[in-house]
Amino acid sequence: MKEKLWNCQFVSLFIVNTINSFGFYMILSILSKYLIDSGIILSLAGVIVGMFSITSLIIRPICGMLSDRLNKVKLLLFSLVLESIGVFGYAAVVNVPMIMAARTAHGIGFGIVSTVLVALATDYIPKSRIGEGIGYLGISQVISSAVAPGLGIELAGIIGYKAVFQISCIFSCIGFLIVCLLYKKLGLKEKVRKELKRSRMTLNSIIATEVLGYTAVAAAFSFINGIITSFLLLFAEERGITSIGIYYTVCAICLFVFKPFSGKLVDRKGIAMAVYPAIIMTGVSMFILSRSTGIAMIVVSGILKSIGQGTAMPALQAECIKRAGKNRSGVATSTYYLGGDVVQGIGPMIGGAAVGMMGYQLMFDGCGMILLSMIVLFFLVEKKNHRVQDVLTEN
Repeated sequence: MKEKLWNCQFVSLFIVNTINSFGFYMILSILSKYLIDSGIILSLAGVIVGMFSITSLIIRPICGMLSDRLNKVKLLLFSLVLESIGVFGYAAVVNVPMIMAARTAHGIGFGIVSTVLVALATDYIPKSRIGEGIGYLGISQVISSAVAPGLGIELAGIIGYKAVFQISCIFSCIGFLIVCLLYKKLGLKEKVRKELKRSRMTLNSIIATEVLGYTAVAAAFSFINGIITSFLLLFAEERGITSIGIYYTVCAICLFVFKPFSGKLVDRKGIAMAVYPAIIMTGVSMFILSRSTGIAMIVVSGILKSIGQGTAMPALQAECIKRAGKNRSGVATSTYYLGGDVVQGIGPMIGGAAVGMMGYQLMFDGCGMILLSMIVLFFLVEKKNHRVQDVLTEN
């Protein structure tokens, strides 16, 4: 009999993840404009906005370790409070140091929430359906990233920036209330392992070194995302291509469809059946994009990219958790996100330099080559893991 996935705990965490992501993406699209309209110069506004990624990057490995050593439910509640304070701070403060403090609090809170929530959810996802469960959690971000930015811009024009920040804060507070109401149910499997509390901190308690290979492959997909987000509009303008918003709509629909499908495929057939085709499809999508002369070709590239990423990334995240084990799901999750945090930050920098030297077509082609090279890395990682598994089986 198939084990139940949509239990009370998983449903509640899915809801919290959705509304939390919605609040995050709703203000993501308006923060820079709000800072500039508040009298902050463009360069300083860029620094303030970028502080979020830097803060999340620093806190990610730490919160992964804390998630495995402390009570995950209490840690989730603390992080939601911290996130609420940060978001409310955008609307409540007016001077630069305080806005920086609010941005730091928001970055720390969001970094902890995104790590701990997944780690906690794995406690209530059946082992045989871990890929499917992670895929459904990913849908929260797909829905939010597709709808919330546009809604945030529209609401800012109607009710003002500060009101949008307050609404985002309310979303975090709702998440906090849901976790409070289900505190006992969410804590049913929450047992802090004494040996973890006693053990001293090591590199392996901060970073799950055994899953770094999968993290690197996932980071290549995130690198592509960062490049496209930063340069697609400029590329389209250079070639006189209009209606580029269709690309993002199509991508969101494809991701919505294929993320849960990917999890089911991995649970039944194994990770290789998902990742190899996904790498090829996403790599090919970059070659199509680089040669696009109209919106139709760009949309085709978006469909291939979204199918590839929607299939590969939940599979890689689920495999990281499987390899590290549920007792280290926190550090496994933070390690998985760490690769994406790094490349999402440096990707646009590398892309900008590449465009200056060789133009958009060769830059996108280079991205395709980087991704296709991940076939070799993934093959080596899988070969090593199978060899280790064979040794363990023999013993």
